[in-house]
Amino acid sequence: MKTSENITNLTKALFAFQGKVSSVKKSANNPHFKKNYADLTAILDVINPILQECGIFVTQHPHEDVLITTIYHAESGEFMQSEQVLRMKDANNPQQQGSAITYARRYALASIFNLNQEDDDANSASGHKVTTAKEALHPKHPMWAKAAEHVSKGGSVKDIEAKYIISEEYKVMLEAAK
Repeated sequence: MKTSENITNLTKALFAFQGKVSSVKKSANNPHFKKNYADLTAILDVINPILQECGIFVTQHPHEDVLITTIYHAESGEFMQSEQVLRMKDANNPQQQGSAITYARRYALASIFNLNQEDDDANSASGHKVTTAKEALHPKHPMWAKAAEHVSKGGSVKDIEAKYIISEEYKVMLEAAK
């Protein structure tokens, strides 16, 4: 990963972004594996308004056999850049190139912005067991209100812990919703 000499402002903006971004919905279907996934449009629809609000913009472009993703802080000009190898069987086939670029863009954005999306790259359809990491639940999380409502209606914090990581402090806050 390449960065500008200083990334203080960019880091603050990315921190703000993480506090505002929600999970990306799986909106597309892979008929080969009979699985849904979050396509590039779904990712961009979720992140672009929040990036703009936080003063961040992103560019992605191919260069030879690499996709270059660069995140800029609009005000300071600070940046972070990552590169991802484009994997394709035939580099002279425009359809394979386009597919590889779109696929790489999707995964680069999900990775660099630490997006919450369930996407096991069709491993479960291939018979491979995949464990999905739990997301931390906190008062600013989009699902916090639903979790508190669940507890207030007699549900348990244990139910919520099946899907989320909850600190002891936040467990106490949820229990207080009873």
